[in-house]
Amino acid sequence: MLAYMEQKYGESFAEEEALGGQYGKDYTMRRVCNPARKLEGILVRASGREPVICQDNYLAYLLKAEIEEKMEELAEPVFGKCKVFYRIPELVFPEDFPADMDADAFLRHPGSMVKVYIYVEKLPSDGQKQVEEFFALLQRQAYVVGGVISYPLDEVMYGMITEENFRGDVYQGYECAAEAVFSMDENGKLLYLEWKGAL
Repeated sequence: MLAYMEQKYGESFAEEEALGGQYGKDYTMRRVCNPARKLEGILVRASGREPVICQDNYLAYLLKAEIEEKMEELAEPVFGKCKVFYRIPELVFPEDFPADMDADAFLRHPGSMVKVYIYVEKLPSDGQKQVEEFFALLQRQAYVVGGVISYPLDEVMYGMITEENFRGDVYQGYECAAEAVFSMDENGKLLYLEWKGAL
């Protein structure tokens, strides 16, 4: 598995830990790290016997900053000042994802399972209209993403959200005025939208 990673990406990796496979399934998983980039927790999966098929989620680490930048470029004109975070998924990507896949292709592929978290600084007069406008921009780009658009209750709540704690916001005492949880289908059209709270 390390040889696969090193051959595919041309970088050095080291093993962190073995992960148990699913009972009755023919695969093995490992967490590896890239010491040079100081990246940890990268997933690699090997399945089958002959030939062995390997998959990984390293592209999520490589493209994280660019994904957040692209999402922020779409979000800021709509929401104003906001914080945008991409969540590294706990899954591996299809085996045909190339090592040099760019962020646009990644965002347009349903197999990427991109989840973004957007925290909006100011409460709007019409949050639903804002969200619809943002979805229209996503569709124009043909991005297949899901995630959460959160309107913090106040400036204190907005200030407490950081890169380190955004995924655990519920446990940090974070409160929102409203949140929109959404996902797009494989064609980049809105599949699911649920509002929690009301603006």
